Amino acid sequence: MDYVKKDLGAYNLHIIKTNLYKTITVKIFFREEALKENITKRNFLSRMMMLGSNDYKTKVELTKAEQDLYAVNISSTNRRIGNYLDTGISLKVLHDKYTEEGNFEKSLDLLDSIIFNPKVTNNAFDEVDFNTVYEEYKADLSSLVENKMTYALIKGLEATDNKSVISYRGIGYLEDLEKITKENLYDYYKNVISHNFVDIFVLGDVDEEKITNIIREKFKINTFKKKPIKALVEPLKVSRVKTIKEKVEAEQDNLIITLSLNNLTDYERNYPLSLYNAILGGGSESLLFSEVREKNSLAYYVSSTPNKLDNLIIIRGGITKDKSMDAVNIIKKILKDLETGKIDDDRVEKAKEYYTSAIDDIIESPFQIIESYYMIELLGVDDIETKRKKMLKVTKEEIIALAKKVKINTIYILEGSDDNGEN
Repeated sequence: MDYVKKDLGAYNLHIIKTNLYKTITVKIFFREEALKENITKRNFLSRMMMLGSNDYKTKVELTKAEQDLYAVNISSTNRRIGNYLDTGISLKVLHDKYTEEGNFEKSLDLLDSIIFNPKVTNNAFDEVDFNTVYEEYKADLSSLVENKMTYALIKGLEATDNKSVISYRGIGYLEDLEKITKENLYDYYKNVISHNFVDIFVLGDVDEEKITNIIREKFKINTFKKKPIKALVEPLKVSRVKTIKEKVEAEQDNLIITLSLNNLTDYERNYPLSLYNAILGGGSESLLFSEVREKNSLAYYVSSTPNKLDNLIIIRGGITKDKSMDAVNIIKKILKDLETGKIDDDRVEKAKEYYTSAIDDIIESPFQIIESYYMIELLGVDDIETKRKKMLKVTKEEIIALAKKVKINTIYILEGSDDNGEN
């Protein structure tokens, strides 16, 4: 896999040349500072753009165009990533050698139309599309509590620190949705196009010079240059562990535990942390799985995820009703054992195997490869193969040193209750 980054003035072009796939994948990232008031607008805008453009007036026309281009796939994602709000718009298409000459460039024209030629009249988005998205989005926000684990995660992060970006709801806010109009949404679109940081990734069997010329010609992006902000969120200080409980009608408890990471070096964040998490709750070989679920039968599922850019690890679990505090006590013991060095050598080796398997999975997916290189852009991390080599050299002592920097911040329990409100 050959990688090259090119500064094209208004944006960076990243070319990842590989013949592993029959497809060419293009992903355009737009990112800006994470402001709470922009989350809902950004989600709304992404949904609007996937409905068509001035060239493809309806979803039916857009779908037909995609099929005519040998089932090209166009999709979008939204997320908060550290101190940034990030939108990715992707295109995945068969290489011309498997279709016909010019199909890739025509597919790029379709992508260009969706991004840069939206359905707008008199400085406002199309009213029919706007109303459709508004009602669908409103229904999603209104039904948030129905997905108990998602709701618990949101509430748990808000309880951890409601002033930090970590508490921002990625799905958005109903009160902000009610402020959006088809006019101010178009104003926001213009701001995104002209002021966001932009990175374009192309992955596939492509010629570097040819693809550079094609991208330069197709995407007339003229963003205003400004100084990037730091992606990494400042660590949250822990003065005392907070335990918060909330009742909701459900057949089980939903548990969220946030763990703060403090004073990590870049090396610890990228290497020992990954192995620590694999040992803690990264799969069926993890301590959370074996101790909480298998040995004590307290959980339907339980796992942990490192949010490296947020300086957090999040433990989440679906726990037998009324048994959450039992699970919490076991989890506390597990964390203490890791901190005091009670780690079998066998667990360290299994964690490395788990990580190596995850690396192999990345190579199987064009989008995950692009994501890995995007993290190089944002954080200056190592490439995939360098990560593999360095991870295999991490010692147990380095994992223990990392464990000493992990502290429980907040325990949030969404307690399942019966219809009458009784446990």
